[in-house]
Amino acid sequence: MNKIAEIINKKPLLFLLVSLSYLFVLGFLKWRLAPTIEALWFVIGGVLGIYFLDGADVFFHLSPSPFRSIVFAAAFVVVSLFVVTSSGSMLASGLVLSLYLSLILWQVGEWHVRGNLNEWYRMIAGPVPAVVQRWGVMLFIVLFFVETYLFIR
Repeated sequence: MNKIAEIINKKPLLFLLVSLSYLFVLGFLKWRLAPTIEALWFVIGGVLGIYFLDGADVFFHLSPSPFRSIVFAAAFVVVSLFVVTSSGSMLASGLVLSLYLSLILWQVGEWHVRGNLNEWYRMIAGPVPAVVQRWGVMLFIVLFFVETYLFIR
């Protein structure tokens, strides 16, 4: 029970509010004012996604987190694109879209605090120029919006 409380308390309030707002807006755009049972599964998946990576870090004692790496982010883009376009599972779609948003928030937060994402690139290379990192984050965000659009339509 202490681990669950640690996971919930670890998530910054801003991240939680942004994620829940995203899920609400996306649900509204997808189902309008006539939500189905699929909408409930989507929200459940989205809420699980908000805490999923934090939970994995806590339960498996991962430090530094392998999820905060460019390798994981690149692989996740491929997996999430497949889930959103091919799975048909609203639970899975909510989970991956929420996870994707968490990765974006982590990157933007680290950029704001440190001015770079050097820790994200430690698995593959030495320091990567800031301009490359910035373009990487922008591409990551653009792909998120593409996946969001594909989910809504």
